[in-house]
Amino acid sequence: MSISITQILGTDSLSGSRITINDNFNILASEINLMENYFNPTAGTITNLNNVITDSLRVGSSTVLLDINASTFDILADVNLTKNLTLSGGGLFRNDVDPQTLDDTFAGPGLSLEVGTSTAIPPYTIERVGNSTTSTLSIQVNDGAIGQELFFVYSEANTGLVEITGAVTDFVLPDVSTGTPTLQLSQQGDTVHLLCVDDGTGNGVWFLVGGAGYSIA
Repeated sequence: MSISITQILGTDSLSGSRITINDNFNILASEINLMENYFNPTAGTITNLNNVITDSLRVGSSTVLLDINASTFDILADVNLTKNLTLSGGGLFRNDVDPQTLDDTFAGPGLSLEVGTSTAIPPYTIERVGNSTTSTLSIQVNDGAIGQELFFVYSEANTGLVEITGAVTDFVLPDVSTGTPTLQLSQQGDTVHLLCVDDGTGNGVWFLVGGAGYSIA
């Protein structure tokens, strides 16, 4: 809404325009006070707006956490979703793939790799694996976050064995009662799908929920 004040001309006397000057200041003060119901310049905050229309929005000054513009909607921070997510006419695309293939070249002479660490959950959802040697490539998977999914995909045109086990906590696999439960992939196209489930005490345990071509040992 535009603000209207009375203009004081050069031919007007200052003393005669005193009432006009005071009225102008009162109008400006009133409008500023109305704006400060929403803008707090001291705290640097904006509150109580009913509607915001803009071509772009960025949250974060030194580190951008949210960036929305005409072509992208980027969330660059963890999201805590406590309600339902409904997709109406749109799809859900997952592209959280480890850029490094977990194979014998990456593992080196030891032919042993670790996914995640003792203090950090596995960082990717999809891990590509492969093995071009006659020896077994061993992959140990650290504990995950409850609800986390993890896929292993044998993506290389090789037939070297890849064994996947729990680094700290054993996998929960069917028909395995003794020893260390192990998942084995041995050719392109083999996959396993793991889901981290609450064990009843608040700790996450990896369960096998699907896959193709794998073996259990």
